[in-house]
Amino acid sequence: MFALPATRRSPMNSPCPPNPAAMSRPAVLALDLDGVLVDGMEEYWRSSLAAARGLGAPWAGPPGEVPPAFRSIRPWVHRGWEMVVVTWALAYGAPAEAFLRDYPAALRQWQARSGQSSAALQYTLERHRSACLARDPRGWLAQHRLYPGVAERLRRCAAEGVEWVVVTTKGWEFAAALLAQDGLQPTAIYGWEEGPKVRVLRRLLEQRQPIWFVEDRLPTLEQVTADPQLAGVGCYLAAWGYLRHADRQQLRPPTHWLDHATFCAPFPAWPA
Repeated sequence: MFALPATRRSPMNSPCPPNPAAMSRPAVLALDLDGVLVDGMEEYWRSSLAAARGLGAPWAGPPGEVPPAFRSIRPWVHRGWEMVVVTWALAYGAPAEAFLRDYPAALRQWQARSGQSSAALQYTLERHRSACLARDPRGWLAQHRLYPGVAERLRRCAAEGVEWVVVTTKGWEFAAALLAQDGLQPTAIYGWEEGPKVRVLRRLLEQRQPIWFVEDRLPTLEQVTADPQLAGVGCYLAAWGYLRHADRQQLRPPTHWLDHATFCAPFPAWPA
């Protein structure tokens, strides 16, 4: 059985103005989990399918094989409960094109057909994940993998004088377990329980500056850059994540495109 860190977050240093000499690196590197640090496509599908089946979805295919339709829709997903709706819809024969053409409308339509609130869907998903983690932690963790080079890159942060934190829509319990299996312990983990990512980043910015934020969901980065309170956050779109086909074309300054090789390089090599 894995051992969780004793606390959800560790206190960071007192607020201080950014040092111009240190602007080639962040004081805090804030990272999304899914699609930036971890590829958990197999777990997303298995857990979403189990939750959808528990609500009556008639899936007849093999549970362990991730359907191409689910893979193609996953980059549009923001919260875990949305994956359950997508899986529910696919089980009832919804075409992937409906979600790819107008994701918000398709999501609303199929959530209404499910008769479940967002909170109820999220609870069902989290309950299943907790049960899997308690029953077979190794099996559940094996459905995820760190992207190549991630562990080595994060371990170098301490030598570079940079704290790193995780800001994710995944539950804290699951994020901590995934990182612990590879011996990774960030300064703090902020799960969905902490609220929207923009709110978390505002709190972080009150404590340390500058902050660099790596995320694979362009709409989230657009929310950050549109918030005047978050002007001290450098934004990076992870090129190796769950990107929509037009994300790179739609990327606008001040958000930077971050490829995998640059992510693994020292901070002065990052676009700034």
